Amino acid sequence: MTYGYRPENWPVFEAELRKRRIVATDIEKVEIRPEHPGNMNVTVTLRSGRVESWRQPHETTM
Repeated sequence: MTYGYRPENWPVFEAELRKRRIVATDIEKVEIRPEHPGNMNVTVTLRSGRVESWRQPHETTM
């Protein structure tokens, strides 16, 4: 689910993937769930079966 995920959030998301040493080809599924106030819960399931989850700020610039 990518509901409410804006392009300005991608740099933070990509930085977290790098920090966790996750590359795009390893990803099976990404779930992004809005959480209030101003955060998102991100869960990344890898092809290996490993699951990584974190809370990420949700930018709301217009």
